[in-house]
Amino acid sequence: MNPHTRKLLRLSTHSGSPPVWFLPLWATVCGAVAAAADPPTLNDVARLIMALFLVELGWGELWLALTATDWATPLDRWQQWNYESPRSSAHDAAGGRNRFAFPYARPGSPADRLGRWLAQLTSWGRMVFLPLVGPALGSALVGLLLSLALSAVLGRDFLLLTLGILASAQLVALASGGRGEAGPGAALAFRIGLGWLAGHLTFAPLALPSAALAGTFSMAASGAEDSLGRRRRALWVGGYLGGMLLLMVLHRPLAVPFLAFLALPPLLTDPAEGSPGWLRRYGVWLAAAMMLAALAV
Repeated sequence: MNPHTRKLLRLSTHSGSPPVWFLPLWATVCGAVAAAADPPTLNDVARLIMALFLVELGWGELWLALTATDWATPLDRWQQWNYESPRSSAHDAAGGRNRFAFPYARPGSPADRLGRWLAQLTSWGRMVFLPLVGPALGSALVGLLLSLALSAVLGRDFLLLTLGILASAQLVALASGGRGEAGPGAALAFRIGLGWLAGHLTFAPLALPSAALAGTFSMAASGAEDSLGRRRRALWVGGYLGGMLLLMVLHRPLAVPFLAFLALPPLLTDPAEGSPGWLRRYGVWLAAAMMLAALAV
């Protein structure tokens, strides 16, 4: 089975997977709530539905394909790749040229070397690259095209967010060495933050308080899946403290104690508890905090 498919099935059946797919969508709704000053119209609802499809089917598929795929293995094999088919070897031995030879190119000339390099690249792509990462490449292309199509309908700001999720996924993949081992905490952080911004932009131009809330809740979620102990708690507490400070600055003090209450339950658990169970149990508290902050803004 292809590594990308195995990774997708593993994420789908993981005990902590519901918050992974639910929280970015919920963040999109919260961003829309934070931006909505009047009751939404039918056009607003349609735009929000398209934004939800963009966040989950477009950005979600694009992110998974880029960060959950082992790109490094086929690239490593290219470094030592040296393949000659029996037909091409016999043809070369008889004084002929490889199948990418250019007309009138003499053996050993730059054109002849380029032809041989193209032949090696073709054989590597056919025998190594496409079998290993072909499905992931197709998924990334489908996710990117869907994201661009929906973004074109929703507006220029969504095109910029799509480019942001594409760049972020590539940076995360590079940071993990291209081995497809990027932690899901990074996926939550970027997808929650950008999902919140997408939801806000469906109703109104982006505002600094809403963008700041997107950043604080992204920080709270970033360590929930693949961080343990103090680091996970520090990210959680830092995100909530940032949200409470922002609400104080916006003169919404009544919401602060409720937000603090929603931050407490995860902090009362055993610090050695495994992260998948931790997120499955307390992801709903994060979702409630996001909606509370969105309503308060």
